[in-house]
Amino acid sequence: MSPNARLAAFVVGALAVAGGTLMTMAGGGPGLWLLITGAVIIASLALEGRYGRPGAPTDVPPTAWQLTNERFVDHETGQLLEVWIDPLTGERRYEPAGRDPRLPGSGS
Repeated sequence: MSPNARLAAFVVGALAVAGGTLMTMAGGGPGLWLLITGAVIIASLALEGRYGRPGAPTDVPPTAWQLTNERFVDHETGQLLEVWIDPLTGERRYEPAGRDPRLPGSGS
């Protein structure tokens, strides 16, 4: 979530909590639901960084890729492919033998 969207959601949650509190104190039943909704919005913002989108792609610097010892022939193209891995994420790339994804313009 972008910082501006996070701020907007926090403002909406805080206004819901404040409005719900005032309505509940004034004796209004719907105020409790507004209070709970605002609290859920704020709690979700607090927990999103820890639990949200665990598989989100990261920007892997090109120099992070490491060549493995794995090689195989692609049955569709007949090309010899090498396996490259990002040790931080475990992401694998299959490149034609001799093509280095760490060099600009040679990656897929």
